[in-house]
Parts: sequence; C-alpha cells; structure tokens
Amino acid sequence: MLKRFIIENFSSYRDENILELTAGRTEIHSNHFFDYSKQKVKILKSAVIYGANASGKSNLIKAIEFAKNIIINGLKEQETYKKYFRLDNKCNSLPTQFEFELEINDKFYSYGFSVFLNKKEIVEEWLFEIGKASDELIFERKENKVTLGKTLKKKAVKNRFEIYKEDIEKQLGQLFLAEIANKNLEFDESEIFNKIYHWFEQKLIILHPNTQNKNFLPIINNDNISEVLKELLKYFDTGIVDIVLFEDDFEETFKDIPKEIKINIEKDFTKEGARNTILESTRGDFFFISKDENGELKLQKLGLKHSKKVDELFELNDESDGTKRLFDLIPLIIQFSNDCTVLIDEFDRSLHPKLAKTFLELFYEISSSKSQLIVTTHESTLLDLTLLRKDEIWFTEKDKTGASKLFTLNKFKERYDKKIDKAYLSGKYGAIPLFKKFSEDNLEGN
Repeated sequence: MLKRFIIENFSSYRDENILELTAGRTEIHSNHFFDYSKQKVKILKSAVIYGANASGKSNLIKAIEFAKNIIINGLKEQETYKKYFRLDNKCNSLPTQFEFELEINDKFYSYGFSVFLNKKEIVEEWLFEIGKASDELIFERKENKVTLGKTLKKKAVKNRFEIYKEDIEKQLGQLFLAEIANKNLEFDESEIFNKIYHWFEQKLIILHPNTQNKNFLPIINNDNISEVLKELLKYFDTGIVDIVLFEDDFEETFKDIPKEIKINIEKDFTKEGARNTILESTRGDFFFISKDENGELKLQKLGLKHSKKVDELFELNDESDGTKRLFDLIPLIIQFSNDCTVLIDEFDRSLHPKLAKTFLELFYEISSSKSQLIVTTHESTLLDLTLLRKDEIWFTEKDKTGASKLFTLNKFKERYDKKIDKAYLSGKYGAIPLFKKFSEDNLEGN
C-alpha cells in the first residue's frame, strides 16, 4: 500500500508537497483503512482530490506516473524537457524529488530519488526500512557514490553488491533499485528490490481522462469473471444484459486498412510468445485478435446485448459516454482484490453523479484487501462525510507565485455533521476557480 507520496520541483509543484495516506485517530468509516496493528499504523484505502482547473490535481497524478516510468524504463527514456517548476528561474538548476513510503508484506519502506531533469542525471537515491524506533538503511546513493546498508554487507552477498555498486556508479541515468531488480536475483537480500520494483510495475495502476482500459476483452473470455462483469453492468443500470465476443472474418474486417498496418499486425504474431492483441478502429470498435493452435489469426469483435428477447448486437461505439467510461472503470473493480493502488484522473468524466458515488460505495463495500483508490474529481456531491472521511479529502490550489499546494480537509477541523459540499462551493476551503468580472468594454476589446 502507498502510505505517503512526496513531490518537489515537478511541473506546477515547486515546494515539497505531501499526499499523506496515514489514517487519523477517528474510527468513522473503519472499512476505509487497513489496520497494521503490530506497527500501530492505519493506512487509508482512498483519497479524493479536489481543485480548480490547472490547480495541480492532474500534475500530482502525472508526477507519480513520471516517477514510475523512471523506475521501470530508466531516466534516459523519459521526456524531461522543462518538467521542473518553470515560474521560478532557480528551479532550472535544482533537483526534482520523488519519495514513496510503501507497505510491502506488512513492513514499511521509504524509497525515493532526486534527479536533475535538464541533465537527465540521478542526484540521490535511497531505500530505508522504516522501524518503530529508527530507520534501517538498505542503500543510499549520492551522485556516483553508493553506500550499502548492513543487510547488503553480509558475507554471502557483499562481494556481489560491491560489484553492482561499482557498475551503477558509472550510470548516472539508471536507478540502483531497477538495476538490481532487473537482474532477477533469487537470494533473500535482493528480495526487497524485486518486491518494490514489482509494486511499481504491477500494482500501481494509473488511468488518465482519455485512457481506454482494454482489459475487459480478455476478461470476457473468462466465464467466471465475465459473469461478474455482466452483473456490474446491470448494477450500474447501463441497460446491457449480456456481453459476447463474436467471430468475424479477419480479411474482410481489415480490407480497407492500409496494407502496412495489416502486415505489422501479422508480424507481431510471428514473435515468440505472442498470442493475442487488442486493436481499436477509428470508429471506436474493439477487436480481439488471437492466434489459434494452427497459427491462424482469429478475430473477435465485442458485441453488447440490450434485450434477451432480441438478438441485435450493439457495439461499444453505440453506447453513451458514461457507459464507455464504465468499461474503463469496471475492470479495475476486479483488480481491487489484488492489492493494487489505482489512480484515476478526472474520475467523474462522463459519469452521472449518482454513478460516481455508487462506484466509490462499491469500492468500500468489496475492498477487504489492501487495495487503494486515489482519484481527482470536480464532483462536489461526493463531498459528503457520510461517504468519505475527512482525512480522505484533499484540495489543490495555486498560490500567488503559481505554485501548487496540496492540503487536506483535516486542516479545517470541521464537525462530522458539516455539509462540506456547500462550504467547498462557497470558497471556504479555497481550491475553487476565481473569476474576475468582465465588463462590456472587456468584451469589445477596449
């Protein structure tokens, strides 16, 4: 689970800002946190972030994704041009910092790094196990010098890690965590590297407003999960009573596409291990392409039924924007049993307020695991203390210098029976648009 995220000098965030997911003392909505009783720590399962347009909500999500991409793909592969805070000339020469406090197997770790974005160089990197009394160093890196903690200095692994340390000291664009994890080492001392890397690669899921989650197509081929998907579509009152994948002719379907694209599709399936892929047409239709036992390409198309009495099939492109958005979100519900941390930017896009609230309620109802849901939204009807805890509600706004600031509703010491949606819209908490008056002269350009 994500316990805390710290960001500094990235995009609209100049100063250090912290998204804190440690639950407060109140026991209200006790199913909204996971209790690590041995460590006496409770981690929230959700955070809902509000703010005016361009206040920094999306930049917070982008920062987490940017850090993830550096970890998984390396700093050299990232577009870093002017990603620092640009409204202060000093920030060009200052490092950008990301830090994650994570729970892995009931233990807590602090992993982070700082980079010079304009040079694509790693300045610092660190990994500590967080203890009750003190933190234990696993490794720490300052520019091209790596210090190993006592775990990595054990006789059995010391020589190997000394070599790894020397190797990484020559690579200012590569993280030590990723370097070790990518070696697929199998001894105990390397296990935490693998687990933290795996959390970023597999457990941290990010959806942007225009992200299309195509994971529902493979789900349909699984009879048990497919039934769950159908029930959820009924639950959200979409009018869809059944989902099918029906076979279509590959040659006929792709007869009008450029020959080069068709050749590339066929080439992809000549690669070892390639079994299936998902394509979207310019109309918004989805195709599930797979290779059968004889090596022949098989094409299946998504069909949606709105009546059990009529066999007419509809395509996803025929559905409303709200239903399309649910096809992005519903597969995530299945991930909620896999201890994933899911981030959704503009969660309420195309969703009726009631649907957005129902989705959150369903998450809390079924999420008995360590999964988390972190969303940005403008939907004020979710600002309801019968739905959310105060420490789950966050705001972003920009100060006079244009720097984003992140703060929680807890800052305002509100009562639990407070109608906070009205207070928010009235401007009590900030984080709302401020409109200057326009006169007729303004409109005429005088």
